[in-house]
Amino acid sequence: MTNEKQLKEAENKVHIEGTIAEVKIEEDKLPDGREIIKGDIDIQVDEDSIHTVSMFSMKYKQDKTINGIYKGILTIKNEYKSGDKVRITQGSVRLNEYIGQDGTLKSYPQINSNFVNRVKDTDVFEPKATFAFEMVVANVKEEIKNDEETGRAIVKGYIPIYGGEVIPFETVVADPNAVNYVTSNYEKGQTVSLHGDIVNQTIVTRKEIEVGFGDPQEKIDRKTIREYVVKGGSAPYEEDDKNAFDPQLVVKAVKAREAKIEAMKEKKKAKENSGSTKGNGFGSKSDDPFAEDNATKKSKNIDPFSDDGKPIDISDDDLPF
Repeated sequence: MTNEKQLKEAENKVHIEGTIAEVKIEEDKLPDGREIIKGDIDIQVDEDSIHTVSMFSMKYKQDKTINGIYKGILTIKNEYKSGDKVRITQGSVRLNEYIGQDGTLKSYPQINSNFVNRVKDTDVFEPKATFAFEMVVANVKEEIKNDEETGRAIVKGYIPIYGGEVIPFETVVADPNAVNYVTSNYEKGQTVSLHGDIVNQTIVTRKEIEVGFGDPQEKIDRKTIREYVVKGGSAPYEEDDKNAFDPQLVVKAVKAREAKIEAMKEKKKAKENSGSTKGNGFGSKSDDPFAEDNATKKSKNIDPFSDDGKPIDISDDDLPF
């Protein structure tokens, strides 16, 4: 019996430090009766930036003893309060994904962690939200908004996670020197390490509109910005580097994801046809948010990051990179 190669898990770390804005955690049960605890905690980093961290744990382990993680999250639910200074050092990025009522995939970055520690009065307190992870590059392009270049670059790629799966992820590079570096040196299929700031803020603008008489009307616009802004990164790993990811295994994981997404869509469709409108998800909730119709490609040899979405001519030994 041969041992099949497995895609290893990438470095995937999130650090958040701030004050609690809100705790939204509840005890619940799965359809099969197993007890769980789940929910979110909102952490305010500065005046305009709040980050939501998701938590989940089964109550009992396989040996029927209470899970220590469950106890920890329960403590957060019962004892942590608004204004408490907290620090997360064992967070990670994932994707929250589901099939919407229109039958299309909805995909949003999500921060997960089951460990939130209070910051002692004697500790240094430095509010921030940062990330550090490895990814396999899919493409690097200059950012264009409203048909104009912004001066920034977008790096898209796949982050290998637990269980041999991958999640597609997008980062932004803003510094001009960094933009020049990634556009000149990062290529499809390479493994790189990136770190930077997590931006999640709402910008409110107010404008007065003159009317025929009386006080002017106030128009309020709210714009939410959610970005992973790269502050630094490694040179591309050498192909023979032990930390470089095997592109063939990444391709295999991408195809497995596409099959899962298609299964999700079929299950959603079947439920709707039977009169049920309840949504569903799977596993680590992951898919490709960069390709509009990626979930419909099934097992075709499709480059998940190609611009035109056309099949590419490859064999099982070739790579779409």
